[in-house]
Amino acid sequence: MTPRSCYAYYYGGLRLKGQRRRGKLWITEGVLHFYVPEGKKVPKIDLEVPFSRIEKIFLTRDNFYGADTVHFNLTFRDQTENSFTLKFAPIAFLPRRRIALQREWFDYLDKVINSLGSSSPLSTK
Repeated sequence: MTPRSCYAYYYGGLRLKGQRRRGKLWITEGVLHFYVPEGKKVPKIDLEVPFSRIEKIFLTRDNFYGADTVHFNLTFRDQTENSFTLKFAPIAFLPRRRIALQREWFDYLDKVINSLGSSSPLSTK
């Protein structure tokens, strides 16, 4: 079952300026979409990552913004075979719903990556 689209914060990983920007995350026909609109002096992010390009996903924790945030680290390769690790966090306002949403997305992406033959170790550094 595919997770519903949701809002997510971008925390970095791409060769772009601008940290912690709110965007949208969704899946269509074997492609992960992540869109963050253009902001002041920062370009928009419009990613379409096919599942076949995703190598692994793992979790990290960060307390930089004053709250214990779980970051998803999604490693993928672009068309020129450069490797990127996108850092993002699916969000919801209520903590219980946020935890459930993050678990649903992580489990789904983990199953997809493992079904393609890539390993996806769970790390909670």
